[in-house]
Amino acid sequence: MSLRRLLSPLAFWLLLGGAGQALASHQTLVIAPGSPGHRQDAPLVQALIDEIEASGHHAEVAYLRHQGGRGLPAEQTLALARGMPSPRLVLLHDPAVAFYRRHADTLGATDVVAYGAFDPEHHDWLAERGIPRVDLGPALRRGLAWVAHLEQAPLALWAESESAATILSASVAGSLERAGHRLRWETLSRDALPWAERRLASGDVVRDVGFLVAPPSPEVRRRAEVLRRQGWRLWCLDPAWLEAGCLGGIIVDAAAVAGQLLDALDEEGGSVLAAPATPRVHYTQRQRAAGQGVAIFGMSEALAERQRRGGWFVGVAVGAGVLALVLLLAAGWAEVRRRRRRRQLQLDERTRLPEWPALAARMNRYLEQDYRFQLCWIGFDRLAQLEASEDLALANRLLPALAQRLRKLVGGQAYLARLEGGAFAVMTFFTDEAQARLFMERLQRGLNDSIELGGERHLLLPRLGVVESLGEGDSPPGLLQAAVCAAGRVLREGERRPCWFRPGELDAASQQAALLDELGRGVRHAAEQFQVRVTPFYRLGNRQLAGGSFQLEWRHSRWGVIAPATWRPLARMNQDILGVERYLLSVGLRQLSEQSPGPGLSWSFPISAQHLESPLFSDWLEARCEERGVPLGSVELCVDELALPPSDVALQSLHRLRELGVGLSIDGDQEGVELLALLRLPITVLRLPGALARGLPANQRALLLLKGIRETAVMLGVRVIVTGLDNADRLSSVRGLGYQWGSGPLLGDAEPLESLLRRQADSLTR
Repeated sequence: MSLRRLLSPLAFWLLLGGAGQALASHQTLVIAPGSPGHRQDAPLVQALIDEIEASGHHAEVAYLRHQGGRGLPAEQTLALARGMPSPRLVLLHDPAVAFYRRHADTLGATDVVAYGAFDPEHHDWLAERGIPRVDLGPALRRGLAWVAHLEQAPLALWAESESAATILSASVAGSLERAGHRLRWETLSRDALPWAERRLASGDVVRDVGFLVAPPSPEVRRRAEVLRRQGWRLWCLDPAWLEAGCLGGIIVDAAAVAGQLLDALDEEGGSVLAAPATPRVHYTQRQRAAGQGVAIFGMSEALAERQRRGGWFVGVAVGAGVLALVLLLAAGWAEVRRRRRRRQLQLDERTRLPEWPALAARMNRYLEQDYRFQLCWIGFDRLAQLEASEDLALANRLLPALAQRLRKLVGGQAYLARLEGGAFAVMTFFTDEAQARLFMERLQRGLNDSIELGGERHLLLPRLGVVESLGEGDSPPGLLQAAVCAAGRVLREGERRPCWFRPGELDAASQQAALLDELGRGVRHAAEQFQVRVTPFYRLGNRQLAGGSFQLEWRHSRWGVIAPATWRPLARMNQDILGVERYLLSVGLRQLSEQSPGPGLSWSFPISAQHLESPLFSDWLEARCEERGVPLGSVELCVDELALPPSDVALQSLHRLRELGVGLSIDGDQEGVELLALLRLPITVLRLPGALARGLPANQRALLLLKGIRETAVMLGVRVIVTGLDNADRLSSVRGLGYQWGSGPLLGDAEPLESLLRRQADSLTR
């Protein structure tokens, strides 16, 4: 055998050994908090593994916390590092940096890079040893400033614990507070509803905005979900929160960060790099955060595919129509310029008058400056009849003639606008009410005259409704709704005159529409607008006071007294009901503490079933009663909108309240919900509606039914209160059946607690 044949295998094995040594020298160990199933940094860890394996090297991931038998404890992490000769280390967040500080000698790594460490001590330690790091602080500060600019409201930063909040506050609080942004640190172990109650008591009724800086562990995600159900708008930094209901934020780019970390391993020196991040918002918030460089997520695949196809077809159509557009552009240049001018001024094409957006913007400017003005809504019965009969050609010819007449009548004394449905609006600025009324009368007389069109004269039958701005609490849609309501009172026959809006005359549907607009805009209402009143109920045998039911009346400066039956559904729809009801509980308990009504009385508070979804509600109520010195046994909660059967959390809350001695009753829109609750829930009070007693005493079937309900309630130990008693014969019949408690207009209407107790004391002394 020749020497050449002997040397060839030897060279081959030497080459394999060198390659293996080179491969071993490029092994990378990623140390991260959590466990393999943990959602935190999952995109970043996957991007790191993909980058390393794409370059032909090997990567391992070590998780520091052992959960469910899937993670690697600290000892196994050290064992994994010892099995990798001279590994390169990537440290994710403060727990990994702290672990490396304790075991730096054992790990023996030469190339180390850190990511996402916020602790200043870790920053100093890494800088002293020349270890580069990728800093999340700039992205976090940028995200907080961006969200604060979008929401225009104070931010609550939700951290996992008090210690984490202390560390993070050193990184973000100073610069943002100097920029004028108000921050509040909260931990996810607290109940957020007391903050809403304090805001309401101070007159600040706005939706809560939060920023999640806690890692998305399973427990933290459950607590954040409770916040989201309570109406919080939550933003974030970590991309793992996007699939858990987060609205978006300045989100870290995992692929770019992975490239930064691997490049930093090959460089020398302790450089500090800012983590790349881009703004991302949910599809539902795209209108608020529209702009260059804002990515949209949460869009369904079907919608995205339709948009891609639509874009392709639009591109083809635009390409095919370029030639035709060029030919038409020269001929229609003058028309284009004229229409562009009208569009800039927000003018209607037929009447050349400003439309509703321009009018609303002008009204907003005057309201912000607290300048008094009058708004007149003008409708025409004849135009409405033409549109109803689908005679649109005549209506379209009459509109320009009407606009021309209004210009002559108004002159330069008012601002004229065109509204939908053949209506117009006139905005005047008189400081003297007599002058304003005189102007409206003159406008009415000018519009009463017929209009000649095509040789025929047309009477349009105008209706004028006028409302005057009051300042605080007014809004353009609300003022327009009030003017339309006032115009609805104009007589259809006889002499027509302008009708001025009077507070409290708005119908229920229009009132709800105006209030919903106010609640949706987050208008701040003074606490004195809410008045606490008590509807009493008595012992039917001796007419002695047995307690009462607290309720809130909203006394609005524009819409008058708003009953709970009107504003509660709106507050529930706008997710403000929880804070308002906790405000009622706090004020009611304070009044009971101050008035000391005496023992043996029961006081009921209406609450939404959403309170029962928070396990901390019972603790909050217990603390409030103990603080005010009100016995829990004298408090009754009347639960509204409770689904049967209730959820497990709600049922546990009900049993917890009963253990504390709190009374429970059920109220709802469904028929028979009280009797179903009597069989399935631990209630102590059954409220029978007055409709059951309307047939008394003549209806024998109703007598037998009420008698059976009373006997069943006595056997179950449940107290029965008959509500809605408005007739002396029904009262006598109910009392004859053995019912002991009742309420209704016959016994007493709602009034303040102080006057109720004073009137009861006066009746006892007589």
